[in-house]
Amino acid sequence: MRVWQKVMISLARSAGIKNFMQGRKSMSNLATRFVGGRTVEEVIEKSRALKSGNINASLYYLGEYVDDQSKINQTILALKEIIKRLKESGLDIHVSVDPTQIGYLINKQKCSDNIFKLACLLKDYAASANKNSKNFLMLDMEDSSNIEFTLELYNKLRKESVPAAVTLQAYLYRTGKDLGMILQNRGAVRLVKGAFTESKKIASTTRTAIDNNYLKLVEMMLSDNARTKGFYPIFGTHDDKLIAKIIKMAKSNGWGKGDYEFELLYGVRTDLQNELIKNGESLRLYLPFGIDWWPYAIRRIGESSKNVKFLLKTFFN
Repeated sequence: MRVWQKVMISLARSAGIKNFMQGRKSMSNLATRFVGGRTVEEVIEKSRALKSGNINASLYYLGEYVDDQSKINQTILALKEIIKRLKESGLDIHVSVDPTQIGYLINKQKCSDNIFKLACLLKDYAASANKNSKNFLMLDMEDSSNIEFTLELYNKLRKESVPAAVTLQAYLYRTGKDLGMILQNRGAVRLVKGAFTESKKIASTTRTAIDNNYLKLVEMMLSDNARTKGFYPIFGTHDDKLIAKIIKMAKSNGWGKGDYEFELLYGVRTDLQNELIKNGESLRLYLPFGIDWWPYAIRRIGESSKNVKFLLKTFFN
């Protein structure tokens, strides 16, 4: 991981810096660039606007590594409300959840119970939704400490026929095995490269190695076996070279453009987003909302040192 990115992650995890930055009016441009709104109403309106441009959204309520029960309760209420509002709006009922934002750090069983309640609510609303919509409770994958829990939770949800999906990270050595297990049954996976600081013992640390493994995993996700099993591939990457290879591989293997999708981050690479839509690809944006925006936004800045100019311009505006 680059030094610049490590610095941004440190800033993201500092409670003092977060409180200071979120209180500065001058930082509002940073928030609005990467965040879809502060309230449920604002993010629903943003989702509608994206849909008018043939872009779907996966909504994420901001907050992570939460050990405050009141904040956990607030998150659950916000997620329940957003599931309801997505149904009423006729949009995909697609919500992303971090286990650490709804109880993992306090009690794993309560976290599991919370996720099941959200998943069952989503399932109930999705039952009468448009058959062409993609409705999922997407489990985000965080650092390596909770991989086993997240995968076990995903498998339990799938056994209950809940429309759940899970995120896998290409930089982890174990991901090929994890993906292979999921491919045995109808399911959905969002494949990302991975953005946490992990040991070389469990994860690749060079761009070349990560990209090569990403493509190996893509081959599995776009195989004949995956299509036969009813698997739904979701590719989370802003790497245009990788995207070109994925599109070529999908076409060669007989996958239609609606049989898989790309997922990009809101506010990142809008040029690439426009190109994908122009070419008829299915596109979804990871769309955060809420008031706890600093940790998320600063990590987006950390993904490229080129963003330092934007950060400084925002800070001294």
